[in-house]
Amino acid sequence: MAQYRERWTLGTVARLAVELLLNIAARRYDAHEIGELHVKAGNKLVWRPHKTLRSTGKLLSIKIRPELQAAIDAIPQGTRAEGVVTFLVNDYGRPFASAAAFGNKFADWCRAAGLKAVKCDDGKVRSYRAHGLGKAALLALAHAGATGVELMAVSGHSSLAQVQEYLDAVDQERAAEAAMTKLANSAGTGSG
Repeated sequence: MAQYRERWTLGTVARLAVELLLNIAARRYDAHEIGELHVKAGNKLVWRPHKTLRSTGKLLSIKIRPELQAAIDAIPQGTRAEGVVTFLVNDYGRPFASAAAFGNKFADWCRAAGLKAVKCDDGKVRSYRAHGLGKAALLALAHAGATGVELMAVSGHSSLAQVQEYLDAVDQERAAEAAMTKLANSAGTGSG
């Protein structure tokens, strides 16, 4: 996750957006609505993901990591308009009008930071988007050894099948590395 943080020097709200997306794997809809009201005892963010409101109604409770807390603390007084309790605000200190508005602003921050569009697996060229950081957060968790159930507890996914792609990607990398190590070791034994 550190490689993403190093690129963000544009502003405290942009940095906070990155930290929310990376630290709690928030979807853009949730990220633009999360705020002071969601901070509970034990230094946790507690909310119901928008995506699960009509299905499982799952309540997520995720500890605020030091990087996220630092980004929250770095927001200067007066950044938000009076009475605004969301962490992420637009240029006028107001909550974003919609998840799409936040997503568009996030893309603007990426361009302003000098991040170039990238060629995706499907061959299309795309700019960086908030959605990609949620996926990066889940991959980072899988790399750290998190289980499928643990990924579900952070992301709000309702089945192991939904998070399996992240586990499979990490398993593939580890298996390929192990195979290449075996090849290198066998070359050194002089067998053949």
